[in-house]
Amino acid sequence: MSIKTLARTMRGLRVPLIVALPLLLSGCGAQWFVDTFYLNELVTFFTAGPVAAYERNVMLFTFTVMLFVLVPVVGFTLWFAWHYRASNRKNTYTADWYHSTLLEGFLWGGPAVIIVILAVLTWVSTHDLDPYKPLESDKPPIEVQAIAMDWKWLFIYPDYNIAVVNELAMPLDTPVQIDLTSASVMNAFMIPRLGSQIMAMSGMRTRLHLMADQQGEYFGKNYQYSGDGFANMNFQVHAVKPAEFEQWVAKARSASKPLDLSAYRELVQPSKKVEPTYYSSVYDGLFDYVIKRFQEGDGSVPPPERLTDR
Repeated sequence: MSIKTLARTMRGLRVPLIVALPLLLSGCGAQWFVDTFYLNELVTFFTAGPVAAYERNVMLFTFTVMLFVLVPVVGFTLWFAWHYRASNRKNTYTADWYHSTLLEGFLWGGPAVIIVILAVLTWVSTHDLDPYKPLESDKPPIEVQAIAMDWKWLFIYPDYNIAVVNELAMPLDTPVQIDLTSASVMNAFMIPRLGSQIMAMSGMRTRLHLMADQQGEYFGKNYQYSGDGFANMNFQVHAVKPAEFEQWVAKARSASKPLDLSAYRELVQPSKKVEPTYYSSVYDGLFDYVIKRFQEGDGSVPPPERLTDR
């Protein structure tokens, strides 16, 4: 079959394929579509927590408001092109026309109203989505300390005295307070299906509140380019029932290796594609010192005697 024959065949199949594709997909659920195209990890549309749901609703509302500009512009463009086409001899030529109060009101009033609506939405949503603002819940938040490294994430649970590399667990419907810093360059922490990106910076502490209301495994990543291992600086998030979370904590506590100073020195060295690693205990005050050492020195790993000076 020649290339020209194949091209003609494909052109002939365009309409049948366009008609058949929606019919084929109509029998598939949204979750099938998400799983098939790996959207579970990448798209914030399919939310699993209140913060991400709020952000999605803001985006959809903004898109809907902007349709009041898009639809008339596209509609009138198509109508003008058709109505004033060269072959239409019935249209009226009004060369002296120069003003319409109705049209002026639409052209100036419409965008002004849209700007006011979006300004109010921005003000309200900015305060509601403040990453430092605790989430409303009848359950106390779980504290997590996240340290960005080259090229991995270290998560410390100070209330449970455990730490895990590249794995984060949270019980369902329970707020999680995440304090972030970096032991290297600036990184951007985000779990798309739970919402809100926030920066992790050396010598500084940032904070983010998240909560999962759907059980499942979610994708987290550094979204700020940070060097050679950036592409694989990912982590898994497990949103589980409270009993399963306690089992996960017990699994971490049963690990054979504590996160002491020697383990930290080894962990902070650049490495790629690091598998989840559990630490049964954590050196007291490690997160605060990671911040302090960048404020007072060059960021190099200090000797043990300096770590005790807090």
